Amino acid sequence: MAAHYMGVANHDFVAPVSTTTKIGLLNPLTGPIAVYAPPFTWAAQAAIDDMNAAAASVGVDMTFELVEADSGCSGDVASGAAQSLVDAGVVGVAGAACSGASMAANAVLGAAGIPMISYASTNPSLSDATAYPHFFRVVPSDAIQGPALADVVTADGGSDVALLYMTNDYGSGLADSFEAAWEGAGNTLCASIGYEDTTTDFTSQVQSVIDNSCGSVMLISYAADGAAIVEELAAQSFSGQIFGGDGIAE
Repeated sequence: MAAHYMGVANHDFVAPVSTTTKIGLLNPLTGPIAVYAPPFTWAAQAAIDDMNAAAASVGVDMTFELVEADSGCSGDVASGAAQSLVDAGVVGVAGAACSGASMAANAVLGAAGIPMISYASTNPSLSDATAYPHFFRVVPSDAIQGPALADVVTADGGSDVALLYMTNDYGSGLADSFEAAWEGAGNTLCASIGYEDTTTDFTSQVQSVIDNSCGSVMLISYAADGAAIVEELAAQSFSGQIFGGDGIAE
């Protein structure tokens, strides 16, 4: 630049012929929501293809490249995945999916100054820009979803509600939000039952719903465990209403 304004040649600088910009994708290729990973990969690659086509259409000599890493649905997996993306030289990251994975990945990406935009993480704590710098998302926080679920239960005449939720970062955050909204409206939970996200046998949790004579169930789960709970509710002759959050509907 100095040589240009001085009117002299600069033989030390050669303009790049083309530029490749790497975009990271934190995808739950393993773990409890791995069933959703292939569509996430397809969507991310479709976006990359669109950006490359747009650049080519206006004569911009730039190429976008997708770099995918397995974030699983845990902090340990996501932390290592985030570091691999930093090492690969990405300038931004789409993901992670699970809230706990996004929290752990942000500790690595935020420190590196790399922005991340989650397509699925909804834990309210992630809205704290100081605790989670450079984190953004395109889904609403559970601070919004919780009251919305309470409104749905009210509108559909749900009563004597049992809150059945997984105790990971996603489940606990949404359960707390729903409970606050439900009780804030003057209601009382029939039961509040938490379970580890690795649970596969829900006999005892459903038995608690039956023993408390609950008339409705608010289910904060993923798809596989949610389906198992619904089957167990049927097996134990539960005949009330079942409501679910976004995790079981993804």
